[in-house]
Amino acid sequence: MKMKKIIAPTMAQAIEKVKQELGDNAVIFHTKKVANGKFFNLFKKEHVEVFAASDPDTESSFNKMRRETEVKTKETKPLNRDAVLRPMPYKKLDEKVDRLFSVPQWLKSIQDLLLNQSVQWPHAEQLLQGLVKKWYQSDEQMSGDEAKKVLYDELLQRLNAEPIHTSHLNGKYMMLVGPTGVGKTTTLAKLASRAVLEEGKKVAFITADTYRIAAVDQLKMYANILEAPMETAYTEQDFNELLQRFAKYDYVFIDTAGRNFQNSVYIAELLQFLKAERQINMYLVLAATAKYEDLNRVIHQFESLHVSQLIVTKVDETATYGTLISILLQHPRLNLAYMTNGQEVPDDLQKAHVGNLINHLLGGSDGQ
Repeated sequence: MKMKKIIAPTMAQAIEKVKQELGDNAVIFHTKKVANGKFFNLFKKEHVEVFAASDPDTESSFNKMRRETEVKTKETKPLNRDAVLRPMPYKKLDEKVDRLFSVPQWLKSIQDLLLNQSVQWPHAEQLLQGLVKKWYQSDEQMSGDEAKKVLYDELLQRLNAEPIHTSHLNGKYMMLVGPTGVGKTTTLAKLASRAVLEEGKKVAFITADTYRIAAVDQLKMYANILEAPMETAYTEQDFNELLQRFAKYDYVFIDTAGRNFQNSVYIAELLQFLKAERQINMYLVLAATAKYEDLNRVIHQFESLHVSQLIVTKVDETATYGTLISILLQHPRLNLAYMTNGQEVPDDLQKAHVGNLINHLLGGSDGQ
């Protein structure tokens, strides 16, 4: 299976490129006009964008499918390929290309859905390849709902998510790290509240955020409500002493400063904490509202910390879920542990369930 996005000045040139790169049996399943210019699209020119796919291994099944389609659409006269390639107005040529091969509307719809939801093209391409391959190999027609079911099952299998429970914590010390403004302190309070209220655990707090007085006061307020001790670690020695002091508690929740993640000093400071004798479980906190490129940079910046658990905040502040889907596909070692959907403590905290995330992506279809 091979898929390709091609941009050319005219549709005729785009089709010729499709033939050259994918062969005569390529399926063109989407075309549109795009602006192609430099210097912030000044002096831009209109080009044609074509998405096409081919699968040499399934040529015979494709020919079978095309013959069956021709029988079902007798009222459509066969097109002359050379005639299609002759210069003509864009609209008419586009209509002929769409009829060149009978491609189901659901394939175009799912492609548009994935891209509109900000699923990155390499990941969308992989998912579409799976759909096209199943469509080629199937002896029966595939409906839009059936296609979504296939996509749902594929994502469910590939995405990694498991909620944090006491049985999943390899130790009692839990530290949240991440860029500024993602809601680490509030998320920490939600997790601690769940441990106290739902599991009856004894908890304590340590904050290493000595840069924001408001963050310390906020965490102290939550600690008072939960009748839990809270101390501030100013140095590595302070931190180790506090770990020892709170050793009798079931869980110790550790807050860290929200600083510029591109600052290597911040990462170096966190690495010092990890040198503690006691095992620290680290969770990376990211906001669902961030751009894919920024999220990717954050993850790469924290790679030296060997973080494997992910908590996503501000899920209620976006209607675009493809970015998160792409992040999980791009970094399969990351386990999605929790998602937060508001400021209320402890209510606005969701145990990770990729099925729900996929439902949001597909517009409510659960694939069932």
